[in-house]
Order: sequence, then structure tokens, then C-alpha cells
Amino acid sequence: MPGTLPLDDAGKEVQAHGGGLLKVKDTWYWFGESYKRPLLGDFLSEGVNLYSSTDLATWHYEGLVFNGTAQMTGMPVDPPYRIERPKILYNAAYGDFVMLFHADTPKFTFPTVGVARAKDITGPYEWVHVIHPDGLNSFDMGVWQEDDGSAYLVRSVNNEYVGISPLSPDYTTTTGLVSTAPRCEGPSIFKPSADSYFLMASHLTGWAPNPPLLYHAAATSVNGAVWRNTTTPASGDGANITYNSQSTFVFSLTFEDGTVMYIYMGDRWNFYGPGKVEKASYVWLPLLPRLDGRGYELVYAEKWSPSDYHERARIPVLYNNGSTAEGVSVGPAMPSAQGLGSQSSSVTEPAGAAAEVTPSKPPAGWQAFASRHNTTVQARVMTPTLAGNASSSSNASTAPAVPRNSVASAAASAAQISSTETMARKIADTLSVALSG
Repeated sequence: MPGTLPLDDAGKEVQAHGGGLLKVKDTWYWFGESYKRPLLGDFLSEGVNLYSSTDLATWHYEGLVFNGTAQMTGMPVDPPYRIERPKILYNAAYGDFVMLFHADTPKFTFPTVGVARAKDITGPYEWVHVIHPDGLNSFDMGVWQEDDGSAYLVRSVNNEYVGISPLSPDYTTTTGLVSTAPRCEGPSIFKPSADSYFLMASHLTGWAPNPPLLYHAAATSVNGAVWRNTTTPASGDGANITYNSQSTFVFSLTFEDGTVMYIYMGDRWNFYGPGKVEKASYVWLPLLPRLDGRGYELVYAEKWSPSDYHERARIPVLYNNGSTAEGVSVGPAMPSAQGLGSQSSSVTEPAGAAAEVTPSKPPAGWQAFASRHNTTVQARVMTPTLAGNASSSSNASTAPAVPRNSVASAAASAAQISSTETMARKIADTLSVALSG
């Protein structure tokens, strides 16, 4: 119903803000911040909720798996404690599920990272400690885990730049900065190939939505990776406000034929809507290769299934090996951190971002977009079918399919106007091979 939050299988509102997903065997687990109560206007979450699903559409509430204020003992500041951006990693070497989150006071005066762990994904999670990663203040955060089990903390350092640090073998602390990225928040890394990383994020405008950011690093490891701004990953109605959302997580879905599709998870903080942030909701959207192969872009749909975008997901992205110029301007260097080389960006931040506060007036287009779209309800992720069978799903979906010949035609046209003849030939050749399969 318009004006309500999405419901779980018991008919209760889903409260999993700023979170992410982790798949264990055939079950997906969605974890996030508990109800954001409007304490003194600060919209405080004190715990972490967990939901489970086998189809990414119907969710079962597993419970409050971590109660921050009750469990966070030994803190050098008084309760209550703010919990934001919880992320869970599985540490195979130790047999632990490790939860990391932005831990703070209601007024953001103690920006740190909290750590808890459990032997089972559903808990109980036991409090470990709070850390200042590498001795630095940490605000919005995410995590990244490589196939070999090595894991990294990705966080906004003093809201000045993004710092990336390896986690210790037990994932409970950091071991020093190895890469920095331009200033942003809501960071989420995804890796489409062995030598290419992307970082999805947002500008800093408090609870207000703003244009999405997408950085790329041509590297085989995040250690020493240099991140550069790419083409804005959204277009059309609502693109300047990321379709009324802010990034929190990007995850991959693999079709039966091996095609990998990325899905963007965003929070609709609803600051300008009825009930404000305490009625915040969510949107999940396809994050797909651009038709010209130059990176990724969000595609907006009110209701959709991954199978609608199977062919589009097969377009090869040409940023994978770093041998092709990205063709984006490079702006002023970011301050270096602990001897690292400086990072660069061509980003111009929207009004209000410098103060990291929510602008008093909604951003341009917010009201029009909200009136045309049901922005207080989570966009349907997929029809009730197992994720592993997503490519064969054909049940009710209102999102238009992307026919193979349309993709090929659009991509060929994009290739003809790309910046170099060599790149045009490469795009056309790779698309011809991919789409003929």
C-alpha cells in the first residue's frame, strides 16, 4: 500500500536499513539497522535485524540479532549507542560470522566501528569491541571480501576521503590503509573481473538524496588501487536523486547459464516525506552494463524480475583490464593518507554537501519524482522463484524485457560514436560474440 513500508511474511514492516545481503547455502540473509526512532530528531537505530529468504521476494524475520546499547559494554562514552551500516562477513578460517558496523553516539561524536561475532548467521552475536580503524575516525562504512577470504573495511574517514584497510585474520581490527578513494559515503565495492573493481557510493547531503557516484580501479587487488570517477551511473527522470535513494550495498546474482547480474540496494530515507526517516524504505534496482560497454548504470523500474535484464547483463564491460583509456576527466587530487599516492576525482558535489547536513529544501525534481512513483514502497526485486532459476522466471512482471536484437542494435550504435575506432571495433566484436551465444 502507498505510504507504508514493505512487509515480511508475518505482515510486519521490514526494518533493515543501511544493510546488506549474505547468502548461506540456498538462503539469503538481509541484515540492517532496526527501527530508526526519532530520538531528538536523530533517527537512532540501536540494533541489527535479520531477515531470511529463498527467493529474494518473501522475507522471514529471524529477529533482533544484536542489541547495541544493551550489549556494547566497556564503551568510553555513555549510551544510547547509534548503529549504522551493519555488514556481515563469514570468516571460514575461524568459522565465525563477523558483524561490523558504524558505532557512534546519537550526535555522531564518537565515529568508530563496532565488532560482534557469532558461530551461526542467525546469532547470537557476541560483542567483541569498538575500534578507531587505523587510529582514524570512521563514519559511513562497508566491507569487501575477496575469493581467497581476505577482507577489507571500506569507510568514510572524517568525511574527507574513503579509506580501505585489510581486516586482521579474525576480521576484528584493521591493519593499515592500503588505498584511498575520493570523498563519498554509502560505499559498496563489486568486482566484475579479476582485474577490475567498482565502488558505488553517494555524495554527502545528510538524509537528502543526491546523484550517484561510481568509481573504477583497474587493479588486481584493492591494495594500492587507484580509484577514478566514471560516467554518472544513472540517467533520466530521478537520476539526480538516485531515484530517491542512497546506496548501501551491491550484490551479484548468477543465472543458470553463468551470466552475472549486479543488483543495487538503496535506502529511501524519506526525509521530506510523511513520517520522515522513521518511515524510511528501500529500493533495489538492476545495476547493468552501459550499452556502450563503458561501465555500469542503474536502470529504474517500479517492479521487475532479474530475467527481464538477462540479455542486458551479458554486455561485456571494457574497463576490465585497464588497457583501455577510461576517457574521464581527472580533477584535483585528494589528500594522501599515510604515504599513499593521492587519489583523484572530477566530482562536483551538489549544494549542501560540504556541510554534511540535509538541505532545508528538497533537491530539484524530488517532489515531481515522488508524485510520479510509489517511492515509499520497496521496488519488487523478483517474482517468487529461486534465485538460482532467475533466468527461467517468467511470472508476472511489469518491467519491459530487453530483446536481444534491441541490445545488439543499441550497442552497435553506441560503438559507432565511441571515442576511438579501436574501441568501437572492440565493442562490436565482443557484443557479437556474447549475444550470439
